[in-house]
Amino acid sequence: MHINCGGKATTVGNIQYEDDEDSAGPAKFFHERENWGFSSTGSFWDTETLENGYIVYNASILTMNESELYTNARQSPLSFTYYARCLANGTYKVKLHFAEIVFRDNRSFYSLGRRIFDIYVQVFF
Repeated sequence: MHINCGGKATTVGNIQYEDDEDSAGPAKFFHERENWGFSSTGSFWDTETLENGYIVYNASILTMNESELYTNARQSPLSFTYYARCLANGTYKVKLHFAEIVFRDNRSFYSLGRRIFDIYVQVFF
């Protein structure tokens, strides 16, 4: 399962990433995909959220490898969860890609490296 969080379908090397362009919102459960879905909660109270304000876009030119994965991103002020369905018993490799692509109100780099991520991988039998 490969998902381009907030972005278009793309291929990097021999891996095909599915698109994830649903606009979401303050409370959304997205389950239209065959083997995955997501839920998102929370409102951005300190900014004016536009119709598609839960997906952010990088305006700079990216020159690194796999730049397609860092052009757009899904954001959530409170909680964001992907759900994978129908995975067989076995060993899985989980690889997450992160990049800081948005700076609000043209502020400096004070927030870089200060984000907190809680990553959970849960197995249900």
